[in-house]
Amino acid sequence: MEVETKKAIFTSDQIIIKKRKQNIVIPLDKVDRMLYAKFTIKNYFALIAYGKYGPGGLYIHLKEKINNKKMYCFYIKYENIIKVPKNIYKKISFFGSEIPMGSTDPWY
Repeated sequence: MEVETKKAIFTSDQIIIKKRKQNIVIPLDKVDRMLYAKFTIKNYFALIAYGKYGPGGLYIHLKEKINNKKMYCFYIKYENIIKVPKNIYKKISFFGSEIPMGSTDPWY
């Protein structure tokens, strides 16, 4: 199963981020964790308090560098997130009310 959005292509075993010069291929076995934060004022201030992450996108942290980066971020609509393959969807943490009070790490 393959889902294509404006900025990425999700397959069952990899994520391809579309860039102008070249596409970035991220195999799922190199993904450490993923976070989706929907853009709201509440999430904006919460994410600022937790670190340098901006709101409204899919954040992909890697186990090892790909193209000299260990994290990639791109904006994606929630309607497209729910369409991605199930094995990728299970790896995504959704930032918001499920984070326990007092937690300083949104990736827990």
